[in-house]
Amino acid sequence: MNGLQWIVRGALLLLGAVTLLWAVSRWMPLPVAQQQALALMDQPAHFDGDNAFDALWLLDFDDVPDAARSGLIAEDGRRIAEIANTPLGSAEDDSTVMAPVLRSALGRYPQVASMDVVCNWSEGDCLERVRQAPAALETALQSQQALLARIAALSAYDHYQSPFVADGRAPLPALGLLQRSTTAHALAHVQGNSASALAGICNDTRTARMLMSRSDALVTTVFGAAMVRGNVLLLAEILAELPVDQPLPTACEGVFTTPAPEQLSMCTAMRGEFRMVSRAGPDAGQPMSFLLWDAHKTKAWSAQRLQGACLAESERALANDQALAWQVSPQPLLRLECVANAMGCVISEIAGPSYVGYTWRLQNAGASLRVAEALLWLRAHPQSSADEGLAAMPPALRGQARPLRVDAQGRQLQVALYGKPGTDDWFSVPLPASRLP
Repeated sequence: MNGLQWIVRGALLLLGAVTLLWAVSRWMPLPVAQQQALALMDQPAHFDGDNAFDALWLLDFDDVPDAARSGLIAEDGRRIAEIANTPLGSAEDDSTVMAPVLRSALGRYPQVASMDVVCNWSEGDCLERVRQAPAALETALQSQQALLARIAALSAYDHYQSPFVADGRAPLPALGLLQRSTTAHALAHVQGNSASALAGICNDTRTARMLMSRSDALVTTVFGAAMVRGNVLLLAEILAELPVDQPLPTACEGVFTTPAPEQLSMCTAMRGEFRMVSRAGPDAGQPMSFLLWDAHKTKAWSAQRLQGACLAESERALANDQALAWQVSPQPLLRLECVANAMGCVISEIAGPSYVGYTWRLQNAGASLRVAEALLWLRAHPQSSADEGLAAMPPALRGQARPLRVDAQGRQLQVALYGKPGTDDWFSVPLPASRLP
C-alpha cells in the first residue's frame, strides 16, 4: 500500500469520524434544563382590558382619524412581517434602511412638532428649569396640545401588547415623546395651577405603572419604570412647595402606592425579548447552512440565558426587595452540542445587554413609588420633625431591605438604589412643604 492510499484511507476515516460526531451532535436531545427553560419562556402574554398599543404606535402623528387607525396598524404589521420573514444576511435583507420608512402614516399625517426636552425623567430640578423661561415654554407647548391630549388619554388603558411579529429590525413607538407632558405639568404649577399639574402627574403615573407592569416588550417596560421615576421626582418637587393640608386631586387616588412584587417582575417583558431574540438567525435556505445551524437548539439556549426573571429565585428576591442577580455562565464553544450548531453557539454566547441592570431599574422604580407613598403619609401625619415622622411611619412603608432615611439636613427623603455602587446611589426627593418660604 503506497502513501497515497494511506492518505485517502486516513481522509475517509477522518470524514467518517466527523460525520458521526456531527450526527451525534445533531440528534442528541436537549438537556432537561434547556427543555424546562424553553417551556418557561415560550409562553404568550395574557392581559385583560384595553390595549394601549395602537395609541402608542401612532403617538407621534397628529390628526389621525379614529377610523384610519386600524388600517394603518394593519399595513405596518404587514410590512414588519415581510421584513421579519426575510432572513438576516440574505440578499433581500437591507438592515441599513431607516426604521421610519416602515411607518405607513408617514406622509399621510403630520408628525408632532419638535421641541427641546426641558424636563427629563432622570434628573430633578424640573421646576427650576421651567422657571428660567416660562413664557418660551408656554409658546413651545402650543404646538404640543394634541400630543399632550393623547398622552393624557393613555391612562385609560390597561396594558400594552404588540400585535406585530417580534423582530429586532422593526421600528419602536415614539416613547420619548411621553416626557413632554412632564414639562407641561411643571409649567402648570409654576403658573399657579398646581391642582392641574398634580392631576396630570397622577395620570401619567398610571400610564407609567401600566407600561412597567403590564407590557409584553422590554423597551416599553423599561420606559415605564423611567416614567415612574420622573413623575415621582416632579410630584415631590411640587409637594415641597405646597402646604401639607392642600388636598391632592381625585385623579391621584391609589396611584402612589408601593407596588406588589409581581408588578416589578420583568418575566413577561423577557418572554417578549425571548421571542424577538429567538427569531434571529441565518438564512436557512443558504447552501450547507444546516451543517452549522439548529434553530430549535439555539432557541433553547436563548431561553436558558433569558429565563432569570421568570425563575422562583427572582420572585423571592422581589418579595424581599433584594437586588436580583441572575446570570448564565458562558459556555465553551468546544463542546459536543456545537459540532452541528456552530453558528448557534456563537450567536448564543455573544455578550448581550445587561438584562439584570434592567431588573434593577424596575426595582428602583418600585422603591421610588414607596418614597412617594411615604411623602403622602407624612403629609397626612405631620410630626414635629422629619425623623419623628419617619419613626412613626408603618414599618412596611419604611422598608427593611432598603429602609427610607432622612438626609443629614432633614430636608430630603431617600432610599438606596440598586445597581449604582459608589456614586448617585440614593434616590432623593424633597420633603413635603420643605421649600415653602
